[in-house]
Amino acid sequence: MSMNGQAPKSSGGAPKSSGGVQSGGVQSGGVQSVGRAFRLLEAIGSLPSGLTELARRVDLPVSTTSRLLGTLEALGAVERSDELGIYRIGPSILTMASTADSSQNLKSLARPELEWLAGTCAEAAGLSVAAGYTMHYLDQVDSDQAVQVQDWVGSRLPMHVVASGVVVLAQWPTEAVDGFLERELETPTAASVAGSEQIRARLDAVRDAGVAWTMEEFEKGINAVAAPIVTGMGDVVGAVHLHGPAYRFPGSDAKRFEDCVKAAAQRIGEGLVMSLDAEALADEFDPAS
Repeated sequence: MSMNGQAPKSSGGAPKSSGGVQSGGVQSGGVQSVGRAFRLLEAIGSLPSGLTELARRVDLPVSTTSRLLGTLEALGAVERSDELGIYRIGPSILTMASTADSSQNLKSLARPELEWLAGTCAEAAGLSVAAGYTMHYLDQVDSDQAVQVQDWVGSRLPMHVVASGVVVLAQWPTEAVDGFLERELETPTAASVAGSEQIRARLDAVRDAGVAWTMEEFEKGINAVAAPIVTGMGDVVGAVHLHGPAYRFPGSDAKRFEDCVKAAAQRIGEGLVMSLDAEALADEFDPAS
């Protein structure tokens, strides 16, 4: 507006673009901030962490990371543990995720592997991702067995009592595990492992083995084995699991089941690497990045 309250007259040409304004009137600084915030959300979604670790993972100054996290926290997109300062995905993002399937790429890559697992191992095979301190079950393929297990698709289950959650927890850094263990953990069955020291020892063993087993820890009569899905960048994006009735699973075939879930998880991770590499190249040549 001019000093007399009237809008200035146009000179007839298109308005000049000031530095930092792209076509469409979008400020490049704003685009950059959105991109950085999204990278932070991706990093937190795959692995809850503290400020310094997040800044390192997204390759931003600590001051910039702190400012972005403050904004995201105010919006409910992330939430922070008061004691350890661990950031995890907040309620607003979880609410949006529940109304939109943002995992189609992962599901489409995993589906053939789940079908292979169910056919090869004759037990139900599933796919899940971490959602805060729970595992969100995205897909399941049942076997041809007469006695089936429950379909958990759409459920969010406590990480420490399901094989997929334990194997993902084992990939988290110490500070993130500390944040998980600072809470009171539920024990759905008498076999549930909820003691801090027990869980830490278990995670050490799982890291060495590359798989996690749970024996009737979430539901009586159900056993499961899982392997982590890891990208070429080293990020854990989820887990593949087999589960079946305790009276027949794993029986004498535990090692074969372990090898199968490891192989399926590795192939899914390799498929994701191809997609992620393409996105990284696009970002590298994006003038707004």
